[in-house]
Amino acid sequence: MKARNKLVGVLFLALCLFTGCGKTQTKNATESSMSSITSEKGTAPADNTKDSNESFLNQDEKAEQTPVPKKAAISLKEDYSDSGRSVSVLGLKEYSKLKGDFGVDKPGKGSVFLVLFLEIENSSKEKTYINPYEVTGKADGKELENTVLVNQPEGYPTLFTNIESGMSQKGFIVWKVPVNWKNFEFSYTGWKGSDGLTLEASFSKKNLKDPKAY
Repeated sequence: MKARNKLVGVLFLALCLFTGCGKTQTKNATESSMSSITSEKGTAPADNTKDSNESFLNQDEKAEQTPVPKKAAISLKEDYSDSGRSVSVLGLKEYSKLKGDFGVDKPGKGSVFLVLFLEIENSSKEKTYINPYEVTGKADGKELENTVLVNQPEGYPTLFTNIESGMSQKGFIVWKVPVNWKNFEFSYTGWKGSDGLTLEASFSKKNLKDPKAY
């Protein structure tokens, strides 16, 4: 009987020890799972940091773009450029008449043709059209309409055309002005509707200059 009681005691002790080991393993597994979750949470901010860096770089790229002013002046010595275009004055010349294969252009008594030669480079992503109705010219305060020539002065074509993206165009604009004009003012508002830019220039007879051959 005593031997049987001892055997029962041994079995009971063994059962207690086995149950304790099981609890320890469960606790270790739970701690391992919690550690894994904590580790995963710790890596989350890395994605946020990446997004923040990309946003900062995008802001830098925007800041590098040249802002477009409301008005800009050009002259024989001063070009204009921004992220969408650049404009250069190539020359300014008077003609009492123009002869060519298609006849003779005459400005009329007491007048001369005043021809402005420009080069425009389109650095935007879309084509741009140089609109003749957006051009204003004034001779000594009197507003004048630009005119049309049969011939091409110095071989230059008219500037009123489409300029494709990434391309440049050399051309002329012409007015009939009094022979004794002193001050001529030019403005172009063709970009005012898209980005608010008005281009302006002011010339005197001292600014007359032959353009380079086309």
